[in-house]
Amino acid sequence: MLHQITSPRPSTTEDAFDLLVGCHQRIRHFTAAAIKLAHAQSASPDEIRLAAAGIQRYYSVSLPLHEADEEDSLRPRLEALSGEHISHALVTMHHQHMAIDELIERLWPLLVLLERNPAVVHETGGEMCAITKALEEVFDAHLKLEEELIFPAIRERLPLAEQDAILAEMRSRRQQG
Repeated sequence: MLHQITSPRPSTTEDAFDLLVGCHQRIRHFTAAAIKLAHAQSASPDEIRLAAAGIQRYYSVSLPLHEADEEDSLRPRLEALSGEHISHALVTMHHQHMAIDELIERLWPLLVLLERNPAVVHETGGEMCAITKALEEVFDAHLKLEEELIFPAIRERLPLAEQDAILAEMRSRRQQG
């Protein structure tokens, strides 16, 4: 049930667009894992502990890197070259990032608690369910906005040199992080 908390590794031939979409697949994966964990009353303590640790690691390491990719590498470049439609989408993206960060901040102590004491899954399930449901709703809107409006603008509007610079910055973040 909770044993699958890892996700496939990206190929080295991907561009920035592909890597960002790959991050979205992992966001969906770990958000689904968090929802399952909220309902894992019949899971073994080891399954709960491992799932909580994996979700914590993703939300504390990988997700902030992805957010930095979008806020620090992608957003400034697209703002400089895009029209009002994309600019509005970028502002919305930023506000969604803040909402996601707030929900993760609320979820974090529950994940830590479950990793340390899996038996409390019965007591934390209701609160976790509410938080993960809200997180799933925000992510659904957020990922759709980025995949349908923002990410296509990478290939449509940015020169190849800028696309390569975004990719290099993304890779550098992961090497450092």
